[in-house]
Amino acid sequence: MKEMMSMDLRQYRYFCAVVEEQSVTRAAERLRMAQPALTQQIRRMEEELGVRLIERAGRGIRITPSGNRLYERAVSLLQFEQETRMEVSDIEAGRTGILRIGVNTLSASRLVEWIEQMKRRHPGIILQVHQGESSALIERLKERSLDAAFVRLPIDAQGISIEWMEEEPFYRVHHPEYADADVIIPSQEGLGVFQTLSQQFGVVSQETCSDVLTLIGLVRCGQAVTLLPKSTLRELDMTGLVQERLPDATSTTALVWLTEDGQSALTQQFLKIVQERE
Repeated sequence: MKEMMSMDLRQYRYFCAVVEEQSVTRAAERLRMAQPALTQQIRRMEEELGVRLIERAGRGIRITPSGNRLYERAVSLLQFEQETRMEVSDIEAGRTGILRIGVNTLSASRLVEWIEQMKRRHPGIILQVHQGESSALIERLKERSLDAAFVRLPIDAQGISIEWMEEEPFYRVHHPEYADADVIIPSQEGLGVFQTLSQQFGVVSQETCSDVLTLIGLVRCGQAVTLLPKSTLRELDMTGLVQERLPDATSTTALVWLTEDGQSALTQQFLKIVQERE
């Protein structure tokens, strides 16, 4: 049994130079190496492969059919290696890569603006935006399936860095003819907005709906009264609905990321864009 081939990229470069120059002498000059050393490398490749790659043809050389096929493969390998180096370098510098952002249904009214800035500065990035409840986003952050997330406080902040975004009021929203409909909270029990509304504002409800568009639809047909932060109202069509500000009812949006070091260059640059918001 033949030993496993152990040729490296350096040898592929040597062979490509020989093929392209159609001369071992010229290839050695191009590679800035001694001709005997280059000849030895080609012979070693032939021994490892068990085939002839080049043959003498008068004063020059002839590339064998096996040599031509190896050349085609070698060019592809070298190009792949160069592209890989460039991609790795771009990721390290934050010029490309995947940026994974989590967002709570009721958070980050300026997210589109920040994403637009990020894409303009780094058009090569791949963006993934994931929506979810604040606690679920925190878990995904800790599992490293998200790079950063916009959430509603309060949250379990252990191991998490927090950038307070804005504190804003809540409004009671209802159909003008159905002001006494059942209250449906735009969050699930035990999570940020639910906890804020139930514990701090004394709102009691067993009905929840974290999909805001569905919730507004229920309000429009008189099946619900809900409570939403001001930023969410700005993003929705509230025509014909009554909006009453709740006294002393506020909630805070925050950008969060893992405290420990090691954020990607993309994450660091996105955090910088958000922190420049003022």
